[in-house]
Amino acid sequence: MTSADFAVAAATAADRPSGTGPPTVARPPAATGPFPMETVGRAGELAEVLAVLERPDVDGVLLSGAPGIGKSRLAEEVALAHRTRTGGTIGRIAPAPGDGWADGLRRWITRTRDSDDAPSVLLLDGARRDPDRQVLARLARALAGTGVKALVTARRPVAQDGFAHRSVPPLPVPLDCCAIDVEALASVPSVELFVACLRAFNPAFQVERHNQLAVARACVELHGNPGAIGLAARIAALEGPEVLWAALDGQSPRAGALADRPRPAIDGLARLLDAYGPDDTEPEALRGLSHAGRRLLACARVFSGGAGPESLRQISGVGLDEYPAALESLLGRHLLSLSALPSGRLDGYTRTRLHLSFGRWSYRPDKQTGESANGLEDVRLAHARHHARLAGSTVRLMTGGPQAGGIIAFRSEEGNIRRALDTLVAAGLAEEALDLAELSRVYHYAIGTPFDWPAGLASLGGPDADRDSRRRTALLLAEAAVRNDEPEAALAILDGVQPGDAGHEDPADGRFTVRITHLRGIAITPSRPDEGLALLHRAIEPGADGGHLARRRLLDTALAEFLHRSAGAAAALATRALAEAIQARDNLVAGLALLHLSAFAAAAGRAADSTNYLDRALATLRPLGAPAALGALLALMGSPLLPGPAARAAAVARALGCFHTVRRHLLDDPTEPDFTVGRVERRLLLGDRESLAAMAAGSVVELPDLIRDFALGCVTARTPGDPSEPVPDRPAGSPRATAAEPSSDAVLTPRQSEVARLIAEGLSNKQIARQLAISEWTVVNHIRETMRKLGCSSRVAIAGWVHRTASPPRER
Repeated sequence: MTSADFAVAAATAADRPSGTGPPTVARPPAATGPFPMETVGRAGELAEVLAVLERPDVDGVLLSGAPGIGKSRLAEEVALAHRTRTGGTIGRIAPAPGDGWADGLRRWITRTRDSDDAPSVLLLDGARRDPDRQVLARLARALAGTGVKALVTARRPVAQDGFAHRSVPPLPVPLDCCAIDVEALASVPSVELFVACLRAFNPAFQVERHNQLAVARACVELHGNPGAIGLAARIAALEGPEVLWAALDGQSPRAGALADRPRPAIDGLARLLDAYGPDDTEPEALRGLSHAGRRLLACARVFSGGAGPESLRQISGVGLDEYPAALESLLGRHLLSLSALPSGRLDGYTRTRLHLSFGRWSYRPDKQTGESANGLEDVRLAHARHHARLAGSTVRLMTGGPQAGGIIAFRSEEGNIRRALDTLVAAGLAEEALDLAELSRVYHYAIGTPFDWPAGLASLGGPDADRDSRRRTALLLAEAAVRNDEPEAALAILDGVQPGDAGHEDPADGRFTVRITHLRGIAITPSRPDEGLALLHRAIEPGADGGHLARRRLLDTALAEFLHRSAGAAAALATRALAEAIQARDNLVAGLALLHLSAFAAAAGRAADSTNYLDRALATLRPLGAPAALGALLALMGSPLLPGPAARAAAVARALGCFHTVRRHLLDDPTEPDFTVGRVERRLLLGDRESLAAMAAGSVVELPDLIRDFALGCVTARTPGDPSEPVPDRPAGSPRATAAEPSSDAVLTPRQSEVARLIAEGLSNKQIARQLAISEWTVVNHIRETMRKLGCSSRVAIAGWVHRTASPPRER
């Protein structure tokens, strides 16, 4: 029976008289350790398998899947549900040590023949030994005419007449996370299981703002495998979620700063798995593995977050003539697993990725794999250089080729590229490490995430380094400081940089001068606008190097002009950047330029022009994906040119809240985890109530209103200097035009009053929608209108208004 036939059979068998309802399971007390017995997130599979099992023409169901995927748990749940419906009993067959399935089946047949108490369902748990086709054929003959059904689990599917086959998939994993919607994250099945398992040790644990990203990414890194999630939850409970994530990310579980050299994944995960994991070394899975297979398995340990097939083959040195057979052997033995997640290639990306299983034998070098930890040094360097080349190819795509492909390729290999940088730094290969760090700048600009590699580069600019390495390191550290709201630190670094030699005309010196001038301009513009603008204009003078980053410098200068001097000059610079980007087919900069023009038009009161520019910006950025769209929005609203770190953080938080809400309507939902919002939230202090309030306020604002409010706020704060451009009157509906205290005589409809009361009780939009039996978007519209009427800028302000009034006013 094929999977399609299985689905049809399930639908047919499920067509029962009304009132039978879903399967109910009378569960015995948990007897398999501290983790919950119920099959979290398996309700659909349970009902489907149970329906097929009850078909009269089906002798049994074979459940197949990788180790830990939950085959045995699902079979147990189906058997319990079947017993509840039929009133029968459950029988089990498990081969004794040293016996095969044929021996266990023979003993069961003999025992059943001599007894009148035949079970209604028979469980054969394949565990580590799959039953073959002959065993299933004999089982089918033994069950014929008895009414007994069989549930068989195996790692590999076995075809047999009378048996339906069902592959057990991993649990769904989160695709993103957001601090204002933690409840949605906690309802994802893999997260539900992680929390349930962790609470067996720590009943007080819950998903919160400070741990949401670590929990979500752990579930993704473990690919929704229930067995791996249970083990990871045990480690997280006893060592801490941060230690677990550091190990999954390939870092040492030791606390403290960076070690003298990067510690490979085996140092972190192997220690934890040796301490907490079961003894699953499985010598039978490794026995007879070819030399090429052992080499691939050992090299796979060097990767972070999985390996692209091309990358694994290239760094392992296994020839194309041996590679397919070796890889198929590893997949068949479940030593590696295959997913449809993207992986980077030197010419783009492909949707195929290889992953190590989460077990001791996956990360612990031993004689059977033919490699030792020390023997992988050359492999790690080959891995680093391969991914440095891959980063170069993806950045070339990002700056002028098929840009979406470049972003996907870099994002899918981000963990490996970061590990490559650590390896190059530890090996003292300063030039290669600095080249890779400079390539990474383009990606971080594109998706709006902060630069997180400065600490690893600091050692490259020491007193023993050559002049070029010191200068390049200083520029990278200063740029990271500028982008991370540390202008004083950036200026201190730049002050220590030596200029080029007099009379020495080196193109590198010219590029160096342009970059240092640009960084100085950004750092001082908020406090000394005239001086900063002069430096920014100098960095875009004719003769400066062109390209993608030069076009971004144009937009920095345009924003500075808009903030401090002339909106007309700002629009001219943004238009110039747009024209150059269109000519170069650089949609990243083109979309960002259109966002700038939308803000400039909104500030001038040209609402139609602003809307037109915004629509064009979204049309340009949409094909590049959600990360690029949010990156462009944050490049405008979180620019270090804006005055005041607190104001910038509030603008970023507001933009994140808005983007989280409107994303599903502006862009396609992600098909694989990208954590577009969750990763960028690291720019904020999420424990800060102001940031959370700003995110909540942004979540009920339309994107055009967000751009308009940002632009008008910039105009209000503009340094005097352009009397020909008066500040326009703020529209009456703008939240910034309202008083700090909500109006006490506002008139709310009865439904708006109900929504306001439920907000004050702490309910989320989803909970309000469920309680009032309305859609979530209707709730959003009521909140927006309530905020407008009350003059509130956040849900917190609405709640305060409710608490200060005896009863919300009703419509008269």
